[in-house]
Amino acid sequence: MDGDKVCAMPGAQAMVFRSRIWDVNQKSLYLQNDELVAGYLQGPNSALEEKIYWIPNRNFNREKFPIILSIKDGSQCLACSFGAQPVLQLESIRISDLYNDSKEDSTRFTFFRSYKNGMWRFESASHPGWFLCTSSRSNEPLGLTQNPGSAHVIDFYFQLL
Repeated sequence: MDGDKVCAMPGAQAMVFRSRIWDVNQKSLYLQNDELVAGYLQGPNSALEEKIYWIPNRNFNREKFPIILSIKDGSQCLACSFGAQPVLQLESIRISDLYNDSKEDSTRFTFFRSYKNGMWRFESASHPGWFLCTSSRSNEPLGLTQNPGSAHVIDFYFQLL
């Protein structure tokens, strides 16, 4: 991975990568009222864009590209709630702490990353068939869907910084 930049997290035993993510409609992710939202950020507002910190989850088959995603320098991780209808939430847990957790403890924080035609998709490990998504409308929360389409965008650009 020549040219990839990584961040060294204090006390981490894993390399934590930093990336930029935005959906195919060019909506970036930013925090609004402690919720991760996708919207069009231009000019001075571009500084609001959240960078995504991620590590591979070594508890899963590497061929599925399992990763744990976080924001705020790796201090808030994306997680899927328990239950049949999962909800995406941010949890105050360091990404480096999840690296050493068991498969059972880290599953709801794990997403399988897949690549097709220049786009990335992120499928929940704890809820197969559910994908990270943005709304077709601007300034709506990042969520999960099992019904992609015009209302729920599941294709993202994912660029290492």
